[in-house]
Amino acid sequence: MPPPLSQLLLLLAGFTRLVDAQGDCMPQGSVAIFMVYQAENPDSVFFSEDGCLAGGGRGTGCCAGAQCRVCEPNQVTSAGGKLMRWNSCQCEPCPPGSVQFRVGQNTCIECPAGWYQPVAGQTNCIQCPPGTFNPSRGRSATCSECPPGTYSKSSILAYREATTKLYRAADGTEFDDSAGATSCTECPAGTYQPSPRGRNADSCLPCPPGTYSNRGAAVCSPCPAGTYQPHEGMAGEEACLPCQAGKCSDSDGSEDCYQCCPIANLACDAYMKRAQGFYGTQWWYSNDGKTGQVPTDRYSDFLKALCRRGCTKFGVVNWCVTGTCSITE
Repeated sequence: MPPPLSQLLLLLAGFTRLVDAQGDCMPQGSVAIFMVYQAENPDSVFFSEDGCLAGGGRGTGCCAGAQCRVCEPNQVTSAGGKLMRWNSCQCEPCPPGSVQFRVGQNTCIECPAGWYQPVAGQTNCIQCPPGTFNPSRGRSATCSECPPGTYSKSSILAYREATTKLYRAADGTEFDDSAGATSCTECPAGTYQPSPRGRNADSCLPCPPGTYSNRGAAVCSPCPAGTYQPHEGMAGEEACLPCQAGKCSDSDGSEDCYQCCPIANLACDAYMKRAQGFYGTQWWYSNDGKTGQVPTDRYSDFLKALCRRGCTKFGVVNWCVTGTCSITE
């Protein structure tokens, strides 16, 4: 049975006090009342299909952060036979992951990608902080960390859409391309980013000499043995250079090659190669009496033999210290 007119007037009086306390809206958890028809004054009330809009009927809507999702029709006839109709609805708080910054709305809006809201009943979404991202709408959990090898980056277009259309940023926010990211951006080739939560492109560090990287690297890769790389920030394995003739690198990640053959810039057979530091000194040609390691213990004899071999077998003169093949012995 509908309530008598006296109870309705008491209900409306309480409604008025709530509105006065909260401003021109009904707070979350309260019931919003919308007058939709009065028999004695039928033309003074605007038509509203559900009565849940601000200004729809004679009443006021739910405060920002809430939605008037389900409205119930009510009516009462006074003792004098006058009819009064109204809609009532519960002002429900927006669930986490959604907001409503307008007054008197019957739906909440999901937070856009790159934003989130962990608390119910809120008016603003929160940007994902630098070093994090969120690819989906309606997120209530905190944003995910960007993995190593990447950093967060957003666009001014996405920011404007999130702050000037259906959504609303927290008051006072300004565009920051490291916040509000929907995905993480890979560090460019030649750089690396060893830690999660890379904030911006400056988080990507150049690879040191002797190494290289491809896009999205968390660590740099060493150049393989037999190659070297003297510069920093180099991209791809093709940046590793083969050692010059007569030089070697025994380990991965070499910045330079060392002289491993008797004559610099001239290749030699494996039996003539020596470890780093052997060639290039005055005693390099001595084998301390151990045969088979170098052709002779005498430096001058070794140079003559090397020159003769280059001239007769390979037809080159640059194995000769004189620059010619004039061998008399």
